[in-house]
This record gives sequence, C-alpha cells and structure tokens, in this order.
Amino acid sequence: MESTSDVQLKIDENGWVIQIKGSFDVQEEEEVKELCMSVFNVPKELLAVKPEAYTPQSISIGPYHHWRSELYDMERYKLTAARRFQKRINGLKFESAVVEEFKKHEWRIRSSYHKFLDYKEETLAWLMALDAVFLLECLQFYVRQVDQSSDADVKQLGRVLDLSGTSAAHNSTVRDIMMLENQLPLFLLQKLLELQLGSETKAEERLCTLLRLFCEEFSPFSFKLPDDSKIRTNERGHILEVLYYAIVPVSNNQSPNTPKEEEKEESVPEDKSTVTRAFSLLWNAVSSLNIGPIRFLTNLTQKALSGRAVQVVMKLPLRLLSTLGNIPILSALKGPFALLVNKDANKNDEEEEGKGEGDESFVKIITPTRDELSIPSVADLYSAGLKFAPTDGDLTSVRFDAKTATLYLPKVKLDNNTEIILRNMVAFEASAAPGAMVFTRYTDFMNGMIDSEADVRLLRQSGIICNHLQSDGEVASLWNSMGKCVRLTKVQYLDNVIEDVNRYYNRKWNVAVVEFVNEHIFGSWQFLSLVAAVILLVLTCLQAFCSVYDCKKWVSKLQD
Repeated sequence: MESTSDVQLKIDENGWVIQIKGSFDVQEEEEVKELCMSVFNVPKELLAVKPEAYTPQSISIGPYHHWRSELYDMERYKLTAARRFQKRINGLKFESAVVEEFKKHEWRIRSSYHKFLDYKEETLAWLMALDAVFLLECLQFYVRQVDQSSDADVKQLGRVLDLSGTSAAHNSTVRDIMMLENQLPLFLLQKLLELQLGSETKAEERLCTLLRLFCEEFSPFSFKLPDDSKIRTNERGHILEVLYYAIVPVSNNQSPNTPKEEEKEESVPEDKSTVTRAFSLLWNAVSSLNIGPIRFLTNLTQKALSGRAVQVVMKLPLRLLSTLGNIPILSALKGPFALLVNKDANKNDEEEEGKGEGDESFVKIITPTRDELSIPSVADLYSAGLKFAPTDGDLTSVRFDAKTATLYLPKVKLDNNTEIILRNMVAFEASAAPGAMVFTRYTDFMNGMIDSEADVRLLRQSGIICNHLQSDGEVASLWNSMGKCVRLTKVQYLDNVIEDVNRYYNRKWNVAVVEFVNEHIFGSWQFLSLVAAVILLVLTCLQAFCSVYDCKKWVSKLQD
C-alpha cells in the first residue's frame, strides 16, 4: 500500500510536468522582455534573528503566505473589495475583465517571484486578482483618494483598516503591506486602474500619485517628492522597492561625492616651514661632526629619544601641539618638536613591526576599517564638541562639515511600524540591490552611534529623531537590535563621513589626553612598574639619607 507522502509526491510531479509543458507555449520574445524578478524570500540569516518581522500577521498579499490558516479570515474582505471594483468597471464581469486579463500575464507574474509558485493557472489568476483589488483599495483609502466610493464603502473597509491610525489593526495592516514576502507586482495594479479609468496614461499617473503619497505617509524618513515627480512603475517591482529607491536614489547609490585623498598621519613630520627646515639643517650638521664629544652627545641623545619611556612621555605634548596647531607660535614649534621626537621613530617601528600588536608606543588616530564600523557614541561625540543637525532628504544627505564640526543626518520617524519597515528594506537590499548596500550601511552607522537613552535623547533634541515610541530606551533597543549586515559592503561616501567624524573626535585635546592616559599610563604595566620603581628608589634614598643625618632634627626645625 502506498503511503500518503508517496501519493502526494506523485500528484506534485504530475502538476510540475504539466506546468513545465505549458511554459513552452510562451513566446520567447515575451519571456525575455517580461523576466523581472523583484519579490524575494527573506535571507535565512535575517529570518533567524526575528522571524515575526518578515511574516505577515493579519493579511496575506501574494502567493507566499496565501494558504496560512490564521490569515484566511481576511479573504471575505478581499471578496467584498472585488465586488465593489466590479461595480466601477462599466458593468463588466470581474472574471472576464480581471481574471482573464491576469491569465494573459501568467508568465510575467511567475517571473516576478523568486520562489517557484506551485499554483495552477486558474488558481494563480484568481489569487492575484483578489489581492490586487484589495491592495489597490488599501492604497486609495490610506492616502484619502477614494474613487467614487459611497460612505458605506469607506466605513466598511475603514473598520477593517482603521483609517484613524489609532488601533493595532491599522499598524498591523501597514506592516504587512511593507513586508518583502508580502509584495505584489505593480503592473497588476496598473492593469486594474486601466480598466477603471479607461486610459493607460491616466492609470500610470494615478498609480504614481498613490505610491508617492503612501510612501511619504509611512516612510520612516522625512522627505517630500515633487508633485510632478514620476515614479517609474515599469522599473519598480512593488511598493517596498518604490520606497527603497526613494530613500536610496539610483544615481547616488554609490557616492554623491568624489572620494577624498587620504590625509597623511600627523606623526610623520611633513611641515616644510622655515623653522623646521632650519632646525633640521642644524641637527644634521651637528650630527655629521665626527668630533669625539659631539659624537658622544649626539648618540646619547638619539638613544635617549628612541627609548620607549621617553617616546611615550614626549608624544603627548606633540599631540597637543597638533591639536592647537592653529595658534601661530605653537604651529611653528610643532615641526621641530615632531622632528626631534620622531627622528628615529621609523627605524624603531620597522624593528618592532613583527613583534605583535600589544607593544605599541605611540598614540594613533584610530580610523574604522572598511569591513568594520567603529565610531564613538552620540554622547561621546557631543562631549567632544561635535554638533548634530537634521536634513529633509534621503540618505545622500548624510555629511560631515569639518569647519563647523556638524554632522548632518536625515530626519527619521520612529513608531510601531518603523522596525518592520527598516528590517524588510535591509532584506530587500540584501536580495536585490545591484551595487553597494547603502541602506544597510546606514543602519550600521546609526547602530554604532546609538548605545543608550542618552544618545537617543541628544538626537531627539537635535531634531533628527522624532520618537513616537514610549521611551528613548525603546529607540536605542530598536537600532541596537538591527544587528550586523548580511554581507560586508563598502559605501564610499558613508565611509568617508565615518572617517571624518573619527578623525575629528580623535584630534580633540581632551579626548587625546584621556585616551593617552588610559592606554599608556593606567593601561600599561611597564609604565606603572617604572613609576613604582622610581618611588621605591626615592624612598630608599630618603631612608639612607635619614640613617646618616638626623631627619627628626630637620623636621623639628621646619616646624619651628
């Protein structure tokens, strides 16, 4: 007797063969033209972290989650929307006007989805027709653009979607519409509008208006598209893709600015001032004298300056001179002092290069690598004098003005829907973005700067974050829970901003002093051992002195 699994396998095999045979009936020219995959499965790496952020909770749109029993209650509202749509297409039957039209585009529908759709032609056409009509009504209601609908129609769907935006039903519907696996091809919506309006041009304009208003309403970022702006519906697969490219424009997907030349490290004396050249000539002239006493003193000086303890102690004033280099007198002293300190630094670095990382002797300006984002928190940057300013724009508006020490960031609105939208945009970018993962890099950027409520509070007070959640702590948790990107990526202009911010932060004298003290004094057992040895030596000398001379007599005389 055959098992149930064997019977099911045979049924699936027969259906698969029939479907493959039918696919050969499609014209080759149409196949090449219409192949435009846009709806992907969420990457497993992201799905494993928070699966509920990518799984619809109330409404299924499209074939991926259609047969989930917990979502099937919404089917009656889809049927109601289909009957209302039938009234608005001049007496045509829904099946003949919509379903049969969608059957003509079966191959284009299937090619829009990354996952193999194990549906028969009839089932797929009806499924997509009902979901497309329902989604179109949702868009129209959400943007307050109802087409000749009676008050009863508005109230009926309004009870389901809660157009006031105050209940969980409203937020749940918006979140489900924005999920990657719950997307529907936009060309289906345009086909419906063509039937309703009777013109392809009017349908395209209407769809552009709906998408523009919907994205502006529910986008986490504060931006306004011009009323006459054209959304390329023929190039955008679905709503989530439209929102993504509104935030990350294609023309600026890599970098809005030309890459900057790397600045040279300040530890290398490149100052060509007159004082520096004179000092260098004098030093070389004295060093070249082969007279006994001068040669002895020169060698002694070089050995002393090349010692680790002396280098550590003398590096701090050099760092302070670099920070205060705008003052004319100090800038003149900077070159000679750097030349004196670093005379043999390069040679010492070459000798110590292979000895590991734990034997550093200089304070280094730490800049983030391309594969690892490292940036101080908002509170640390603010304490170092950096200011934050909001911008009304997309992600290309992120920039750092070194002259005014101001970091410009786009305004972001955080509410109950934001995390779902952000996560699904990251998932879409990981699956479909042709170039650098700009949006993912931005989330890493914000995650790196936000560590606590204090960071969120500063950004909120600066007007960058508009918090509609219960507390600043929730906002911090939201950014910190975004996690790492799916794959390492390079985004030139964002990486330049990060480097500029780190360079500014590390050059501040108070930060330099604290880092120097922590790293080379309190964090160095060699230095602490040296201090302990010096104290012990002083005490031993004092004890020896007091054993020869009567210290009590000296103390009593001082007291008198």
